[in-house]
Amino acid sequence: MSTDATTAGPVRRRGGPSKGDQREAAIVDATRRLLATKSVNELTVDAIAKAAGVSRTAFYFYFPTKQAVVADLLDGLWDRFGDSYGWLDTTGADRAALREHHRLVAEVWREHASILSCTTGPSLDYQPLLEWADRARARFVDGLAAKVLRDRAEGVAPGGVDAPALAQMVFDLRDARMRVVASADEAEVEQLLADLTEGVLRLLYGVVG
Repeated sequence: MSTDATTAGPVRRRGGPSKGDQREAAIVDATRRLLATKSVNELTVDAIAKAAGVSRTAFYFYFPTKQAVVADLLDGLWDRFGDSYGWLDTTGADRAALREHHRLVAEVWREHASILSCTTGPSLDYQPLLEWADRARARFVDGLAAKVLRDRAEGVAPGGVDAPALAQMVFDLRDARMRVVASADEAEVEQLLADLTEGVLRLLYGVVG
């Protein structure tokens, strides 16, 4: 006999994260905590599993490698960086917008330097980390190259170095400087960012008042 909607029992609804969701989140969180004191090369799956309160077998159910967990952590930072790129849509030098860009990027670096450091060095033999680093570089370089070309067309930026090459120089400068900012004392950060902003403006626009 069929049962209609008026006589059927209550439908069980999922009231929150499943145990699987919780285990996966625990692995990600444990990796984040451990990276605060160890490099990704020093981490072991056993250490992550122990810190997460799961078995080694459970770890491999959710992630194929420890680097895959780092890739998940990096994906969580993607939008934070994207939210800082308003300056790329401006016209001309716009010192204030560039300074705000640097401030927002510095915040991410100071909060998550241990994760971002996994995008350089030996860790980059893992394809997902390499791809994330390449995508992050391309997003900034392509956006800045487009801005340089627009500004040159408007007559507010000098010609000279090929726009993509110039944008790559700025990316390299910014990236290297942010690694310094990440571990600097709070009192030093403002000057470091002011110097970075001045350096970028001089690279792109010459002497800027």
